[in-house]
Amino acid sequence: MEKSDVGLVRVGIYNLLIKLVIAPLSFLFSLLVVKYLSNPPYGLEVFGTWQYIFTLIIGYFTIPADMFSLLTSRYSSEGRPVGGILILNGISGLISSIVFLFLIPYFVYESKYNYPEYFYISISLILIYYLYKISNAMVLGRSPKRVGEITAVFQVVRLSSAVVLMFVLNLSIEAVILAYDLGYLAQIFLNVLSVKSNLKIDMKIATTAVRKSLPIAVYYLQNMVEASLVWIVVAITGNTVTVSYFESAFVLANVITWSQATQTGLIKKLSETKDPRVLETSLRLFSIASGLFMVLIFAEGKDVLFKLRPEYINSIYALYIISFSNLLRGVYVIFYQSILMKDETLAYGSEGELRGKIAKLTRSNLFLSLAGVLLSVFLMEATRNDPPYVIAIAMSVGLLMNSLSMLFTSYSSSRSLYNFRISADMFIPIVISFVGIPLSFFMFTRSYVDMFLYAFITIAIFTALNLVNPYFRLLLRNARGFIRSLK
Repeated sequence: MEKSDVGLVRVGIYNLLIKLVIAPLSFLFSLLVVKYLSNPPYGLEVFGTWQYIFTLIIGYFTIPADMFSLLTSRYSSEGRPVGGILILNGISGLISSIVFLFLIPYFVYESKYNYPEYFYISISLILIYYLYKISNAMVLGRSPKRVGEITAVFQVVRLSSAVVLMFVLNLSIEAVILAYDLGYLAQIFLNVLSVKSNLKIDMKIATTAVRKSLPIAVYYLQNMVEASLVWIVVAITGNTVTVSYFESAFVLANVITWSQATQTGLIKKLSETKDPRVLETSLRLFSIASGLFMVLIFAEGKDVLFKLRPEYINSIYALYIISFSNLLRGVYVIFYQSILMKDETLAYGSEGELRGKIAKLTRSNLFLSLAGVLLSVFLMEATRNDPPYVIAIAMSVGLLMNSLSMLFTSYSSSRSLYNFRISADMFIPIVISFVGIPLSFFMFTRSYVDMFLYAFITIAIFTALNLVNPYFRLLLRNARGFIRSLK
């Protein structure tokens, strides 16, 4: 293994291992939320309304936080003062909260769920998310190894809070909102203790960051376009039931995003070297991690959906589509971060950020995403009288189309900058993951004990088949050295 790879691999594996350790907590929280809100005394409409609120917040009202976080990570890794960006981030969070406040009557009307108090309580999630995102960005830029540890605390606090709020205090949607709030507050506190960034207030750098965030903003406009599928389907069907089917699949498919823990050291490593082998290593690591999660989804997706609510088993095909879409987006993130770190128009003191690589990439992806969303809207209209799970599949198709286009455009742009090599071993784990589909026909069960047993068997089969992968064997040979280096 090349010397330049070691730091990236060490941090990536370290955070992935933490992710695997805390994965049961994250999964249990998701399962509790879906099951608690989807079943009596609540129901499909309540869970759908929560997902409607969450999509509005994450898809629309926290975009400035996401925009600032990318450049904050880059500038932190370069040692530049980011205190001014922190101030502007706080102002943006306040403005977003006020806008959301005034729009709540409209959101309540559209959702057909006449309990506005849940929307008002969710304003706290907007404000706290801004603080979480900026503090996490600073840690990612300077101390990426701490990201996984701090995220583990978030999962513990969020789950324990949810249990108390749901089963002791018997709260509804507000239980989930407050659980997120408390989890993020714990993460913010630890982020602040771990920050090694230059917190000097330099408003010139801050205003520069705002200007240079404009091309990044276009990327988040794409997220807004995709998030519109949720309120469009509510408008088409006149209720939030379809959202429940779609989001039950979406929540489970987010397991694939755990694979991105392998990428936590990428920005810092690319600030040190622009060696294309860094990208090749990141792609191999992500392929193994995402392949592992994909095979589990293929093998046990039906079981989990059934446990959430028996009707949700019909969302299995939406689950497959969204999972593969998330996998493609994980690869896209690697290419996107590589372009971000080499786009000179985003460097402090440079000009022409609206003509840089990131700007061109995000503009093209925005127009392509419009096509994907329009396809889903067309399919949703065509299936509006079909069962909700069929409409959920229609929603998923557009996301997959967008992921494919994003992957193609980001690959082309990144390869023109780094000239990295694509080899067969980068795809072996993903191809092997499809063995989970035939395994699912033999493993379907309603027992939690059997589910864990089948998961162990699936992982064992996936590991054995991956021995044909040269890079996987290399990781196994170096496992002892990696374990010592992680201490």
